[in-house]
Amino acid sequence: MKQEANSLRAVLFALAGNLAIAAIKFIVAAISGSSAMLAESIHSLADTTNQVFLLIGRRRSRRIADEAHPFGYGKEEYFWGFLVAVLLFFMGGCFSIYEGIHKLAHPEPLDNYIYIFIVLGVSILIELKSFTVALGEFRKTTSARLDKALKDSTDTNIFVILIEDFSALTGLSIVVASTLLSLIDPVFDAIGSLLVGALLIVMSWFLANELRKLIIGENISRGMRSTIRNIVHKHKIVRHINSIRSMYIGNNNFLLLISVDVEDRVHASSVEEMTGQIKSDITRVYPNARYIYVEVEED
Repeated sequence: MKQEANSLRAVLFALAGNLAIAAIKFIVAAISGSSAMLAESIHSLADTTNQVFLLIGRRRSRRIADEAHPFGYGKEEYFWGFLVAVLLFFMGGCFSIYEGIHKLAHPEPLDNYIYIFIVLGVSILIELKSFTVALGEFRKTTSARLDKALKDSTDTNIFVILIEDFSALTGLSIVVASTLLSLIDPVFDAIGSLLVGALLIVMSWFLANELRKLIIGENISRGMRSTIRNIVHKHKIVRHINSIRSMYIGNNNFLLLISVDVEDRVHASSVEEMTGQIKSDITRVYPNARYIYVEVEED
């Protein structure tokens, strides 16, 4: 429950921040005529919609399991996160590239540079705070190297926010540089828009690929499987572990299927006691192991 509260805090903070940034950027883009600022405005609007989608996915994924969905609706959050990646990041990236190409063909000098730099400065501070909040909540769940932790993460909400905040900070840095260079030649404003678009498409691909793995059924980590294997091997009547299979089902929960061979002529009550103990030991270490099935075969 605490992890869910941390995730919700990160989503709501990002939603408020991106909504404020988007409104300010659109106003300044209209005043200045900056193509790169307009691209960043679309980027922030997409980020705002991202959080709405994440909240929808969060709510729908917590519905109780029923006959049609015996393992619950946890994968809903993967679906809504995937929509964020494909529809919003990709569409935002394509629009930014279109705007950049348009301005390359018809470059125009910018107006009101002071407003652009004020908005960029404020936006960077807000995005940096949002990224810091999300990173802080993420670090409460893992101490692994950040790139590895992101690849192994199944918390869709914080994962998406970290990626979008990183791309926002990078995009803002690009716009600062392109706006400064546009003082020399207006064509750099268009180049800034093109670079922001390329950044969004790359981030879209990365995010969509990670969520694709979860949607089709990603296994738990090798380290977790090794720990589970050690737990099972503690029971003397287990002669051999045939397989350990697992799949994430949303909300950081996973199902687990373990197949083992046991000693010949073991009493049924001993087997039943062993399977119960295995389940208990595993859930003590991994509370998110929601469904555990142990298949027992006699040699």
